[in-house]
Amino acid sequence: MEEQEFIKKLKTKDENAFIYMVDLYKKRILSLCCSYTTDYYEAEDLSQEVFISVFNNIDKFREDCSFSTYLYKITTSKCIDYTRKRSIKNFLTGLFTFSKESEQDIDEQNFIRQSIQSLPLNLKTPLVLYYYIGLTQKEIANVLNLPLKTVEGRIYRAKNKLKNIIETEVHFYAKQKR
Repeated sequence: MEEQEFIKKLKTKDENAFIYMVDLYKKRILSLCCSYTTDYYEAEDLSQEVFISVFNNIDKFREDCSFSTYLYKITTSKCIDYTRKRSIKNFLTGLFTFSKESEQDIDEQNFIRQSIQSLPLNLKTPLVLYYYIGLTQKEIANVLNLPLKTVEGRIYRAKNKLKNIIETEVHFYAKQKR
């Protein structure tokens, strides 16, 4: 189904278009929601709220960007609202996988989660949208209503901060083992 036809059907409240939207985007939206909560079921609830909100408010979509950009914008907004309501300071706590893994893999994932959690919200959001969701920097600029250069700078700063955090921790643990 082409995007314009799909949007037209959504605007007429076509249930099949809603099902198509959920099937097409559910994994990516759930992944983004997982980055805002450690509870997988809360992330599922958040993603369901996103889809219902998009469906109920599709008439507000002005089609000045792609539908996926619009969807990510709403998802990010809902997730930030969730974070604020819960007074959660840590934005990222998941690496978007919930499979059974070895204890070492889980420890490494937790280490990376904690490292990402320590980043400020304004750096975490573009980092997650870029590396985990796969949006382009231009799409992130649209989602966050920021200039492209600001997004580029925040991703660059986030990567550098994350690199420094990880290097510091690895160096610290290496010294402890000696």
